[in-house]
Order: sequence, then C-alpha cells, then structure tokens
Amino acid sequence: MKGLNTYFLRKGILSESRNEYLSGKDFEEEQLSHNVLRGKLMAIVTIAFEVIFFSIAFISCLLNTNDSFAFNAYLFMYLLMISLNLIFLLLIRFYYLKYISPSVMNAVVVVYLTLVMTWGSVISLMDQRMYAQLITFMINMAVSLIIYLLNTKKMLIPFLISTAVLAIGLPFFQPSSDILIGHYVNLSVFIVVFWIASRIVYHNYCDNYVIKKLMDQSELRLKNEMEEKKFINEKLAEANEQLKKMALMDELTGLPNRRSYGEFIETMFLNNNNSSLTASVIMMDIDFFKQYNDTYGHDKGDLALVDIAGQIYSMVEDPEQIAVRWGGEEFIYMAFNKSQDYIYKLADSLRIKIMELKIPNPGSSVYPFITISMGVCTGHAASREDINTLIKYADKLLYQAKDGGRNRVIGELFDNKKQQTKSER
Repeated sequence: MKGLNTYFLRKGILSESRNEYLSGKDFEEEQLSHNVLRGKLMAIVTIAFEVIFFSIAFISCLLNTNDSFAFNAYLFMYLLMISLNLIFLLLIRFYYLKYISPSVMNAVVVVYLTLVMTWGSVISLMDQRMYAQLITFMINMAVSLIIYLLNTKKMLIPFLISTAVLAIGLPFFQPSSDILIGHYVNLSVFIVVFWIASRIVYHNYCDNYVIKKLMDQSELRLKNEMEEKKFINEKLAEANEQLKKMALMDELTGLPNRRSYGEFIETMFLNNNNSSLTASVIMMDIDFFKQYNDTYGHDKGDLALVDIAGQIYSMVEDPEQIAVRWGGEEFIYMAFNKSQDYIYKLADSLRIKIMELKIPNPGSSVYPFITISMGVCTGHAASREDINTLIKYADKLLYQAKDGGRNRVIGELFDNKKQQTKSER
C-alpha cells in the first residue's frame, strides 16, 4: 500500500510536466531505443531456446518417440519463430544503419510483438491435445508485456489479437468442457494481472523519464545560475578592482594619488619591520603653468599635464619607488634605499626631459617651453612622521629653486641633527 501511494504521489507531482515531456520527440526516440535494445536481446535468447526445442523435437521425430505428437507442426512453429526473430534482428541492423526511419521501426516493433504473442497463442492451442495447458501463452505474454514499453494504444494491438486467437481457438482444440471453463477463468485472471503489470512498468518508466528530465533541467538551470553568478562575481571583482584603482589613481594623469602614496608608505615600513630606511623625495612643480592655462586653456593644460606625468612615471623602476600627482601642477617622486647622488641625477635628467618635450609656453620668463623646478631631499626615516618631515623639507627646497630662477634642481642631504650638504645645478 505504501509503494502504491508513492507511485501515485510521484504521478501527481509530475502531472504538470508529464504531457510536455512524454509528447516530445526525445521521449519517442528514447522509448524506441529502449525497445530495440531489449528486443534485440530477447530475439537472441528466443532463437537460442527455439533452436534447442527444434533440436529436441527433431531428434524425437527421428526416433519416433510418440506417434500422437504432431512433430511436423511443432518443428514448423519453431522454425517460424527462429525466422521471425532473425528477420527482426536484420531490421534492427537496418535501423542502426539509418536505412529505416524511427516511425517505421516503431511499427516493426508492434508487428513483431503481435506475431510473437500470437505465436504463443497458437502453440498453446496445439498443446491442448497432449498437455491441456496455457503455459506457453502465459510466459510469452508476461515476458512481452513487461519487456517492451509501449503506450496503451500500441500495446492493445498485440494484446487483443493474441488473446482473441487463443480465446476463439480454445473450443476447437480443447474438447473437455471442464478444462475449457478452467482455461477461460485462468485466462481472465492472468490477462488482467499481466495488463496491469505492463501498465505499471510502462508508467514507472515514463515517470522515471520525466524525473530524469526534470533533474537534468534543474541541473542545467543550476549550472546556468552558477555560471551567471560566477560571471557576475567576476564582473563585480573587476568593477571593485577598477574602483580600487580609480580610488588610488589620479583620474587625469593615471599616476597614483595621495591615498595610494599613503598605502605605499605603510607597505614599505611594514615590509621592513618598521626599521629605519633611507628615503628620498623629489618635490616638483611646473613653472608658469597658470600662464600656460591662461594662454591655451585648461584642455590644453590637461594634455600638457598628461605628457609631463608620463615622463615622471618613467622614473619609477621598482616597487620601492612611486610617482604621485600631489595636486594641481605639483608632483612627488619618492624612492627608498637610493643614494642622494642617484636621486639628484635622476631629478636633473627629468628636468631635461621636460624641456625636450618642447611644449610651448609663451608666458614663461625663463624658457619658451614648459619647464619644471624641483626640490630634492634624502635622509633617514623610521616613521610616517619622518617621511612628512622630508616632504616638507623638499617642498622648502622647491620654493628655493623657484625663487632662484626656476627650471632648476636644488638638493640637500637631511638628518635629524640638521647637518646638510648643498649641491645646485
């Protein structure tokens, strides 16, 4: 009772999807493939048994073991069944080779099953003379109805024809009225049981097919959702990375901004266990940039800033260096573990490269093209406060460079004891 309730529960759950899946071409093809595969196996087994029965009957006929037994009739029936199954196997071969369409093969299965079940009815009629039993028909029908999966309309064809042949033929082959009545009673019971069994097997097959399709659909939907979520997460990660870059970069020049500079300083001290480091700062400012903007406008000014920023960025050669747009036309270059002489030469090289850009600046009183002034400071730093002190001192040197005529670099070595060595170019 529990199993029956489970069956109807499954059927109820699938009722909305059954018609959609079971009326599709995929179901017909899978059902046909199932019937052909099982039919092929059944045909091979049947041929093997019929060869055995034929051999026994043939030997018995030669030995004339029973004068009343219709050997010739049985031999003919065995040969007929062997031939029928050989033809069926040949048609299956043609189907696999695409010589037969699925619709034709479906018809072949129904015809083959009808002939096989009717053959069982005829054999049972022949058995009435000696055995007075229906065992061949019963076995034949039970195996056929369970092995093959056909809908009710298709299954009714072999079922009704084979049953009708047996039911109509019994009075002509069984003279005993008592045995005949017993046959009809048993036949009625077995036919009902076999039919119900075949329908349960078929509907369970249909339910399993629908469940499989629903599971495949759910897995596909889940896979698509996972891929979609993965795609969204990747896009979000890209967007977050882009936002992070935007938050750390100057939008116009593409150089790191002050926030990026702060993270750079923290990383440097963290990687060096907050020990004292040699730090160098180049504070730079574009000469007469206000006059340039007044002459050419801010759009041209932005383009000039981008070109100059590119030259400044080229100074960065390793992770211990950074070039930052400090604000407006001011930039900072910072490096760790570099000598004062190296930094000073680097700054002066940049000054020359800016001049070589040859960006016209009629408003400049020192040079017909855009120039840059720089203050360079190198010293020891053990904290963020020491870095800020170096920046302030470099800024002071920058203003000295501007007051001294612009387009120049002023650099000093700085320490806590205020011991300084000047160099100027």
